[in-house]
Amino acid sequence: MAIYRNDLNLQQGETFQLILNVQNTTSSTVNLSNYSASMQIRSSYTSNTVIEQLSTANGEISVANLGYYALSLPASRTAAVNTSAALGYPPKVTYVYDLTLTTDNGISYKIMYGQVNFYSQVTR
Repeated sequence: MAIYRNDLNLQQGETFQLILNVQNTTSSTVNLSNYSASMQIRSSYTSNTVIEQLSTANGEISVANLGYYALSLPASRTAAVNTSAALGYPPKVTYVYDLTLTTDNGISYKIMYGQVNFYSQVTR
């Protein structure tokens, strides 16, 4: 499977939703019925602390249709992400993430990675 860099912009206090079409290296849609998915957000690649985790196990990643994953993080969870060190205008904190698919046989594929910009919330 191909790996893509995709930087995400999330607003603190808003529901995050993303639909992904998963394709193999020949651009054919992947049957996701034998895969689980997991995405972690951390402050850096070397950090041991997970800021947020979405997965098929916790229901925040689901198969939306053949070859499609739906990712969702409720507003209550994005509101809880620490943006107190936010700098710049608009104020934001940048984290990193990757999304991994794992087959029933335990073979893992990283399919997406990048930065997550959390923009601070003003209206609460």
